[in-house]
Amino acid sequence: MDELTKKLIAIITTIFLAFSAISIRFFKLQVIDRSEILQKAQTIRTRVKFYPPKRGEIYTSEGVVVAGNTKSVDIIVYPLEIKGKVPEEIYEIIDDPEIIDELNRKVAYYPIPIKTDVSYDELAETLPIFPSIPFIQIETVTKRFYPLGEFASHIIGYVKLENIYEYIGVKGVEKIYDDVLKGEPSKKIVEINALGKEVEVVKEEEGEKGKPIWLTIRYELQKSAEELLKDKEGAIVVINPYNGEILALASSPQFDPNVFGRKVEKQRWIEYLVDPRRPLINRAIAGECHPGSTFKLIVAIAGLEEKVITPDFKVTCRGKFYFGKHEHRCWKKEGHGTVDLFNAIVKSCDVFFYTLGLKLGVDKIEKWAKKFGLGRKTGIDLDFEQEGLIPSREWKQKVLKDKWYDGENISLAIGQGYTTVTAVQMARFVSAIVNGGYLVTPHVVKKVDKNELEFPKEKIDVSEETLEFIKNAMLGVVEYGTASAHKIQGVKYGGKTGTAQVASFRALERILGKPADKIKDEEIPKQFRDHAWFVAYFPYENPEIVISVVVEHCGAGSKCAAPLAKKIIEKYIQMKNQEGIPQKVEIPRKIKTIITE
Repeated sequence: MDELTKKLIAIITTIFLAFSAISIRFFKLQVIDRSEILQKAQTIRTRVKFYPPKRGEIYTSEGVVVAGNTKSVDIIVYPLEIKGKVPEEIYEIIDDPEIIDELNRKVAYYPIPIKTDVSYDELAETLPIFPSIPFIQIETVTKRFYPLGEFASHIIGYVKLENIYEYIGVKGVEKIYDDVLKGEPSKKIVEINALGKEVEVVKEEEGEKGKPIWLTIRYELQKSAEELLKDKEGAIVVINPYNGEILALASSPQFDPNVFGRKVEKQRWIEYLVDPRRPLINRAIAGECHPGSTFKLIVAIAGLEEKVITPDFKVTCRGKFYFGKHEHRCWKKEGHGTVDLFNAIVKSCDVFFYTLGLKLGVDKIEKWAKKFGLGRKTGIDLDFEQEGLIPSREWKQKVLKDKWYDGENISLAIGQGYTTVTAVQMARFVSAIVNGGYLVTPHVVKKVDKNELEFPKEKIDVSEETLEFIKNAMLGVVEYGTASAHKIQGVKYGGKTGTAQVASFRALERILGKPADKIKDEEIPKQFRDHAWFVAYFPYENPEIVISVVVEHCGAGSKCAAPLAKKIIEKYIQMKNQEGIPQKVEIPRKIKTIITE
């Protein structure tokens, strides 16, 4: 037998043996193991499991955790695995009718949490039903948690559970920075048997944690602002006038963001919605109201820049001003006598600004108000900001279908009429006065992960002389003007009071049946009381902070708002004096025990 023949025989033999082995295996699979394979195919299925990622933490500028993550034990149902009717035992666990409806429809492709934040006692009660229901599972998942409750709630915002593995920011920083906070969910594909027990992990994909965020907020200053507004409706904004960093932004009433999220506390949510004090509204950026006499600063700037008046221009105030047949009163019944622009600001003389308003007209006032950022959004990195309103001829014709009348310049000049602003707009406006004429972008986030954020600013074409004049007049307001009762010994700061009229003098006289000058604040029904304003900068030399305070239905700005600004300045001074000294920030112990890394 030659060599070639031997090789052919060897090749044929190898092929024969291989086919024989395959045939035997095929026979075994088709005949011997058929029933076993069919049984396994009927009992082994796959289940896709998603795990929500840990959202990035949110910290104050000092590193206090204001939004973190903790664990929740949930009872999960996999709708696609439900065969036939939903067992009655499941309904005993569920307390939300919407979930029952969703299960009955069996349309959800993702797992549904039928009970969240399950306690050990609740778990013990439900455990007996688990062996008989294969599509139910106990899972430990990550949930969002706000350890300080209402603290800075209008800044932080809150999240909602979109589905079993995804939180979505709904309000505040949680919403605006959702893309960087949320991360990526983990995914696991497992084999399960007929009892719903996991047999084997088929595939696992690791998720990614969200990035942390550091706020510009100073913890102690924010806490102080919130305490000052307790039991009031209003807002306080404290801003760095040079870069727009918000050091405190308080809106009252507040809300607890823990009410929303994985397990919505529906009763408290409804209470928030129907509360006439509107705790879900961020008054600092969405609370639009008349600026009152704080707006006189804009009118003064317009008068100087348009060269309609000089600082020496004088008006004699006798407590009343007549335009045609209409009488307009000054807030001071006996009048201020003869005043120039400086003293008109210091004493907040209405008659002076009635006169100046008529000289300027709506067009020039609108021009300068908008130059300083009023009537438009500031661009703050929070949602639902409102732009307020600076009226114009065009606006009135378009909206009210009427022309602008000269007499309307009188109310416009003292921040009444159609004009509305927000607290953050006023903080930005005063910042431009003391920083050399720059409109900064207010912002509450300083850093995302390791990256410092930058925000634009815009130069206003305004003279340094005008800004210096206004700054000095604001100093006069505190030193010997309408806010002189709120001086701080050894400290100089500037400010401007404002009282936004809710009901006119004549309306109050009709309601209470007595002359306006005889009516005491406490006699006026709350809904008719004026809104109080105070804007300030501190210190006089090289200002470091600007403060804007508005308190609704409180009365005069000098009585209600200025005292709060004074206390904010005192708190800021205290904090500065303690810089370099190790400070123990007093926060609840549960932060350390509940927040997970």
